[in-house]
Amino acid sequence: MALLTREALLRASDLEDKEIELPTLGGSVRVRSLPAAYSNEAHSEAMEQVTTEHKGRAQVSLRVNSVKLEALKVLHGLVEPKLNSIADANTFAQQCGRAWQTIVKAIDDLSGLDAEKVERTEAMFHPGGSVEAQRDPAVPVPDGGGNGGSAVPVRAGA
Repeated sequence: MALLTREALLRASDLEDKEIELPTLGGSVRVRSLPAAYSNEAHSEAMEQVTTEHKGRAQVSLRVNSVKLEALKVLHGLVEPKLNSIADANTFAQQCGRAWQTIVKAIDDLSGLDAEKVERTEAMFHPGGSVEAQRDPAVPVPDGGGNGGSAVPVRAGA
């Protein structure tokens, strides 16, 4: 394989699209993979700051709003028919179950995302996460670890 040039990289695209059947809706749609830059932007937009209290002190952590993340994926990954807004995506999500999940999975698959790995990672870094289930019980947990508190204490307002 030849070494690519800067110009070749800037003209290149490895984005794919695919028609998928939605039997529960009696038809098909066309979805596409999400560019890396957009995928990162969608994750950033779906991040929410959560403040909890632990031993009388406010601690701040981040969590991914998976509902918002899925709506952003569908808004930008569903190309035919094209939805006009995040409100359209939310309306569709509230009316359908299996069809919605089929579309989200197809977009993730085309984009090279492993939803299960993302969920496991998110669970480890937000309050109520499953760090307890993933840690070695023989290793002591430092104060605040695995109990829903932030792994890195941050003063509220800092």
